[in-house]
Amino acid sequence: MSGLRAERELANGERSTAEYDADGTGVLHAWGASIPRTWEIKGEDRLCVTAKNERLCYTLEKKSGEEGLYRVREIATDKVSEFRVTSDHTVAIGKSAEVGSQGGAVGPTADEIAVELANPNTPLASLNFKFQFRTFQGDLPDADDQESTTLLFQPSMPFPLANGDLIFFRPAIPLLINQPVFEENTLEFDDKFGLGDIAYDLAYGRTTDTGLLFAGGLISSMPTATKDELGTDRWTLGPELLIGKLSKTYVLGAFPNHQWDVGGSGEADISLTTAQVFGIYLPGGGWNVGTTPIIAYDHEIEEWSIPLNVTVGKTVILNGRPWKFAMEINYFLAQPDAFGPEWFFGLNVAPVVENVFASWLK
Repeated sequence: MSGLRAERELANGERSTAEYDADGTGVLHAWGASIPRTWEIKGEDRLCVTAKNERLCYTLEKKSGEEGLYRVREIATDKVSEFRVTSDHTVAIGKSAEVGSQGGAVGPTADEIAVELANPNTPLASLNFKFQFRTFQGDLPDADDQESTTLLFQPSMPFPLANGDLIFFRPAIPLLINQPVFEENTLEFDDKFGLGDIAYDLAYGRTTDTGLLFAGGLISSMPTATKDELGTDRWTLGPELLIGKLSKTYVLGAFPNHQWDVGGSGEADISLTTAQVFGIYLPGGGWNVGTTPIIAYDHEIEEWSIPLNVTVGKTVILNGRPWKFAMEINYFLAQPDAFGPEWFFGLNVAPVVENVFASWLK
């Protein structure tokens, strides 16, 4: 085990590698993340690897009749697999379909991936699909009878730098399936379908060895709405900041930003402060539970949007690929008087993917 470099196939040609040193420490590299581990020999024939708060123990035996071929049995599940040791101590193990949420000596566990995905500064690339349903209330006629459905596509593409820090590019592309719009001529609401204004942020982030999180950058939106009623016809721009703390069992922090209108043909004046605060507990088994409310203050109309938020998520590994599934519920304690959300329900699906653009900054 000491000095061993092992590798195995994950999904779509992605590979994970693990390096275990003589001092009982190791690092697993998978999906762009470097995950620390420890290991030890128990008794005469048992190898145990500690992954996050889980201990994965194995027995190994040399397979007779073929040089360099070994059989390994996971004690907890009695699962048996084979690996081959070559002259340079590289080990190739199994196929991607064999990689499950329990991970292995050369595969990440669902718990390890859950911690990485809970980190706003994660090096993992993911494709986030957010299905959002809202109900509304307000002083406008029939405001309490309105509802909307949105599909938000929000990929996250981190670009690693040589010093271990990251540059993030995260666009948010909303498809408004039915958005209620108040018609001043008829004094009635009408549902609209189309693409909304695309927002994105570009930030520089760092996670320290002690788990402190820092990031800073720019947030902006573009007037891409396919109907005038679904956007502002304005470009916006402003600063953003992240500060937080990450451990094996929780992540805490705040992510404030501010945007002003800086151009475009629309007449709206925009001065909007938004802050997402987050407190997430990671109990194990790939689960996460907590709160991630997004609080906003519109300086032009001098009104708040303040939700109570509960979110629950589960990270699993299917055919070698990590997926995160999450649900959230928001109840708004404050919203614009004329028209604003009352309830907001969300279902989020996020597969982890290879970041094909990461090599650009290497």
